[in-house]
Amino acid sequence: MSSIQCVARRGLCAPALAAALALASAGAAAQEAAATGPREIPAVKVHRKTNPGDLPYKSFFQIQSFLQSLMPLGQRVVELRLRVNFASDKGPAYDEFQPKTWAVAIVGESVDQVIPVTRGGYFVLPELRQAAQENATLMFNTPTREGRIALEWKLKTDAAQGLSYADFGKAIEQVRSVQRKIPFYHRGLEEVRAIDYTGLRACFLADGGRIEVGGQAAATRAEGKCQVLRYDARVARDGAAGIAFIGPLSIVTLNGSGI
Repeated sequence: MSSIQCVARRGLCAPALAAALALASAGAAAQEAAATGPREIPAVKVHRKTNPGDLPYKSFFQIQSFLQSLMPLGQRVVELRLRVNFASDKGPAYDEFQPKTWAVAIVGESVDQVIPVTRGGYFVLPELRQAAQENATLMFNTPTREGRIALEWKLKTDAAQGLSYADFGKAIEQVRSVQRKIPFYHRGLEEVRAIDYTGLRACFLADGGRIEVGGQAAATRAEGKCQVLRYDARVARDGAAGIAFIGPLSIVTLNGSGI
């Protein structure tokens, strides 16, 4: 998992970065549709509150759009997801986070919109021009880390909870291609550019979930209800192996070395 922030490493946003990102993303493809399949959340009136982790909506929407614009054309096997960056535990409780009410919202003078959030705190910012004009605030209904949003790359799986090993390798390469395109002067994206993605992380809804490769149990590392599988170029060269996620699946994301 990496995080995006603005200006000085892990600092707050500033107009200079927002302007640079706006220029870099000019002419990019339209905003991708928000993540499918989140639990329906009843309408909630979000009241203004104080949270040091609240963020400027416009700046972080521009960052999201900029990164999406760097994705390769054609078939994409990964999707960008933002994630609530909790101020406290980053262990199993982070992966099992399931909002009981609103978790993320955009609040401005005339805008008060709850953002759908899936298990684990994943979401995509919608494009709200009025919110951008009003310099609306991205609010979190839980203490979050100041100046940051976590970022993950979600792998697409088929209807049977499967993934070809070739697509596993393609996902890593697609994200690396994004990283190579991030200019060094975008200091707020240093961490995104630097992470070395070496595997995937599958999180399950219950204990006992596992990963199989080519019909055999894979060598994985357990992290709570999640299993981490390292990419193996030798398996990729064989071309026939498929990855199966056994058990009720929550999400599969790329995993970086050292995190």
